[in-house]
Amino acid sequence: MSERIYKNTLLFGIAILMIFTPIARGAVRLWSITPVFLIIYFLLFLWFWKLSAIIGPVPVLKKSLLDRLIPSFLILAAVSVIFSIYKHDSFYAFLRLLGYAGVYYLIVYNFDLSMKRRLLGLVLVVGTSLSIYGLLQYIGMLGHSWWFPEEFLAASYVNHNHFAGYLELAILVALGMSAQNRTGSLYYRLILALALCVMLIAFIFTQSRGGWVSLAISLTVMNIIFIRRGVLKKKSIFGLVFILALVIVFFYTQKAHTAPAGGIATERITQINSDISAQTRLETWRASLKMIADSPLIGTGIGDFDRGFYRYRPVGFNVKAVYAHNEYLHMAAEMGILAPFLMIFILIIIILQGLKNNANLVIVGCCCAILSLALHGLVDFNFHIPANMLLFSIYCALVRQIKED
Repeated sequence: MSERIYKNTLLFGIAILMIFTPIARGAVRLWSITPVFLIIYFLLFLWFWKLSAIIGPVPVLKKSLLDRLIPSFLILAAVSVIFSIYKHDSFYAFLRLLGYAGVYYLIVYNFDLSMKRRLLGLVLVVGTSLSIYGLLQYIGMLGHSWWFPEEFLAASYVNHNHFAGYLELAILVALGMSAQNRTGSLYYRLILALALCVMLIAFIFTQSRGGWVSLAISLTVMNIIFIRRGVLKKKSIFGLVFILALVIVFFYTQKAHTAPAGGIATERITQINSDISAQTRLETWRASLKMIADSPLIGTGIGDFDRGFYRYRPVGFNVKAVYAHNEYLHMAAEMGILAPFLMIFILIIIILQGLKNNANLVIVGCCCAILSLALHGLVDFNFHIPANMLLFSIYCALVRQIKED
C-alpha cells in the first residue's frame, strides 16, 4: 500500500467518524456505537499492519511522560476488568476506552499538519451545521421527538447537555482559528465569524448550566492567554466586558418555552435549588461517595457503575443511575480512587505541553476546549458520549503534535 493511499484511508476513516457520531445522536446506542469502533479497530489494524511490514511486529513509540501515563491508565482499567462485579460490561467498556486511546495514538504518529488542519476544518463544518439544524428545530420548523427535555435545544443529540459539550469543543477551537488567522483573507474571517455566531446562539439555547459555566471559565482563560501573548490589547478588555453585558441582557430578555415571566438564564439559574435534575445529581454523588468508600482501591469495575450503584440507591430514588453525573466520581467508583487523579494529571500535562507552543493559537483553542469539557465533567458525563469523547481524544492528539507552520 502506498503512503498516499494509507494516509488518505486514515484521514477518511477519522473524518467519517467525526461526521457520523454527532449525527447518530451522539452514537450512544448499540446500532451506532458498533460501526464506530469497528472502523476505529480497522484503522488501528491498518496502522499495525503497516508498522509490522516496515519495522517489525512491535511499534516503536516516541518516549514521553504521556506515553507512560496513558498506558498506566489503561492498565488500571484492565485491572478493574479482572476484579469487576460484571465482567461482560467491563470488557466492552475497556474496549471502548482502548479505542479512544487508539485514535489518540493513531493521529499522533500518523497525521501530518495538513491532515490535522482538515480535521479542525471539519469540526467547524459539523458544529455549524448541527447548530443550524438545532435552531430550526428549536423554532419549530423541524421535529425533534428524541430530545430530552424537549424545551432545550439538542440538535441531533438526545440530551441538551451533551450537545452543549460538543459545542464547547467546536466554539473554542473556532475562536483559536479566528485568532490565528486574524490577518488572513476577509472571506475566511467572515466565514469563521458567522460560524461562531451560529454556534454561540445554539449554545445559549441548549440551556446547559454546566456548559455555560465551563465555557465561561475556558473563555476567560483563553482571553488571558491572548492578552499575555499580545493577540488582544489590554484596552480591548473593555470591549469584551461590553460584549458580555450584551449577552447578559440577551439572556435576561429572551423568553424560554416554559418561562413566560423571565429570561432563559434567570430561569435556569434560579431553578438550581428546586430543579429535579440538580437534586438527582446531589443524591447520586452522595451514593457514589459511599460506593468509593466501600471499595476505594479497585472499584466495581469499569462500565459497572449502574450495577454497583444499586446497593447504595437512596430511599425513594426512582431514577436509573447509569452514570454518576460527575466523571471523576464515576472513575473512582468504577476503577478506584487512583483513576481520577491519574486522568486529571494526564489532562494537565496535555494542556501544559500544548501551551508551550507560543505561536500557534489554534493549540490554545484546543487546550481551552479540553479544559472546558473536563470542567463540564464535574456535573455531567460527556466522556461517556462517544461523539464527544472521540473529538476530545482527537484534540488531545492535536495539542500534542501540531507544529507551527
